Amino acid sequence: MTLDGVTAVVLNWRTPEHAVRAVRALVDDGLPADRAVVVDNASDDGSVERFRAELPAATVVALEENLGFARGNNAGSAALDGSAYLFVNSDAFVHRPGSVGRLVDAVAAPGVGIAVPRLLNEDLTLQPSVVPTSSPLPELVRASGLSRFVPNRWQPALGTHWDHSESRSIQAATGAVLAVAGDAWRALGGFAEARFMYAEDLDLCWRARELGRDVRFLADAEFVHLGSASAGRRWSDPERAERVARAEAAMIREHLPRGRATLTLALMAAGVGGRAVVRRASGDPVGAATLRGWWRGYRGR
Repeated sequence: MTLDGVTAVVLNWRTPEHAVRAVRALVDDGLPADRAVVVDNASDDGSVERFRAELPAATVVALEENLGFARGNNAGSAALDGSAYLFVNSDAFVHRPGSVGRLVDAVAAPGVGIAVPRLLNEDLTLQPSVVPTSSPLPELVRASGLSRFVPNRWQPALGTHWDHSESRSIQAATGAVLAVAGDAWRALGGFAEARFMYAEDLDLCWRARELGRDVRFLADAEFVHLGSASAGRRWSDPERAERVARAEAAMIREHLPRGRATLTLALMAAGVGGRAVVRRASGDPVGAATLRGWWRGYRGR
């Protein structure tokens, strides 16, 4: 697929230096400059003026209030119709040349709805992003601490210790970068807007698979992702953990029958709660506090 019809959306909240870098990295990798949409979530810090000055070809959407992740990205996609959409966090940057084209080609294949790249930390180590869809079995494996001992070939469905070494179909991924086929995006109705932030990426993958669309991981597409560049300016690690867990819990309750959802969340809470106790006992109160945030979120407390 040519990149001429691709719409790339970069959502910003008070990280204009990252957002400008993210857009320029996409353009350097082949995206036409006029196919970039930068959405500013009411940063009120000069971001909009900077985007208009430094990214003159891009479409700039200046929101009057912070609408959160889902509504902000949906507003960006509505500003410029596309044959495919690429949603890129403001702190995610193309690393391997050709990554944009590979992602777009992947979602152009019959039956594919979503494609995600390999994510790297700033030091270029792997940032694991592929996860199983939450249900009792994988959450039991993860809560028990056995996930790291599951053979690599079973990991994407049962754990989060997969080596991310090959391109393949997956269940879900945390989406700092998501490519979505245009027809799939329209069929899905965009990101679910029920929550302000978090779990929208997992929910999108879940709903795409429910529609019979494949979700693909591409090992030969790579982005560097800094992580929490915006959220870290607003919430502490424990606060962010609780918000993520609450969003995941709400998503799980939407997709699973009540009994399975209750069991799944109980296992997730038990897993992080147990690790919090171990962290505290080993002299890591900071790590324990973050894990307790996850526990509160999964328990709804």
